[in-house]
Amino acid sequence: MDIPTSDVEQSLNYVIRHGFHLHPYFYNCSGVDGFELGTPRPYIGTYFLTVGIILLLIYIPCLIVIIRSDLMKSSCYKIMLLLGFLDISCIFANSVATGFLGIMGATFCSYPAFIYFMGSFGCGCWMGSCATCIVLGINRCCDVNKHLMIRNAFIGRKTYFTIALPIIYALYGMFFTKAAIFNSNYMSWFFNPFLPDHEASNYVNMAHAINNCIVSAVTTIIYVYLCLLLFAKSKHFRSKSISKTQTQIFFQSVLICTFNAFAAYIYVYMQFFYPPPYVILVGQLAWQFSHGSVCLVYITMNRTIRRGVIDLVVPRAIRDKVRIGTNNTTTVTRPTLSLVGADARSKRNAATSSGTVF
Repeated sequence: MDIPTSDVEQSLNYVIRHGFHLHPYFYNCSGVDGFELGTPRPYIGTYFLTVGIILLLIYIPCLIVIIRSDLMKSSCYKIMLLLGFLDISCIFANSVATGFLGIMGATFCSYPAFIYFMGSFGCGCWMGSCATCIVLGINRCCDVNKHLMIRNAFIGRKTYFTIALPIIYALYGMFFTKAAIFNSNYMSWFFNPFLPDHEASNYVNMAHAINNCIVSAVTTIIYVYLCLLLFAKSKHFRSKSISKTQTQIFFQSVLICTFNAFAAYIYVYMQFFYPPPYVILVGQLAWQFSHGSVCLVYITMNRTIRRGVIDLVVPRAIRDKVRIGTNNTTTVTRPTLSLVGADARSKRNAATSSGTVF
């Protein structure tokens, strides 16, 4: 029998077109006990599950704050919002599902349908987030260099057409490429389900490999260019031509996309070489934090989002008590401060007035 080996024949598209049945050759688990092939990983599995839940509990309020705030007027934050939805989707795959499957010691034939659908979902969202990071980098370049022709793509409603491209790309990765498959022996996701008597060459996902090569190179080039551009324009970020807000958004964007590029580099290596188990685990951790680090950047570096999250999750009665306590402390210490010389007071006022939006 002539067995097709194209991505489409092994994709979620095929499964949907054939009544939600996996391909009878490439994903046939007849006579295979997936749990016998796997290794329970209770400790590392618990880590992935716990960290995944924590990241979701931080990330979801951050997105709610962004949606409700005036930040959405900026094209940058529209892109970050899309990145947030893709990140949350990936965290379900690379953290929550990974942790559960690791604790259970699962391989593909343990939960074939669940693992296949999570693998397709995670792969598509990963490819979409890579494209979104590139768009975010280009957006930052346009914000600093006003003469770039591509800047028009981020003005007004054109922004929505621009961010539609990563969405279409994510759907392509989800429905038209091979699914990633979890294996508890390595606590990671591969395209090979490691079934007996099946060639590994049948499961190479070239679209994913090309995606990782491109995102690794392009993300690096974009942010090296952006660093050089900012350095040249602002003279070590001291020039008034570059606002402090722009600088902070730049650093947030760099940190957000650095983990993405790092994970892509590792997975490019894993596609073409046989890495030792610790490299595979590092790659999985990089994938986790390429998505989870975004909310940590928001909550630690972005004052607007951090204050919004506090207002969202902390009851108002508690916030009012804290504010009253702070005001009382200020009232008590004010007579002492009034004894300070005029020069010291002016320095304090200058420091207060230099605060930024973030």
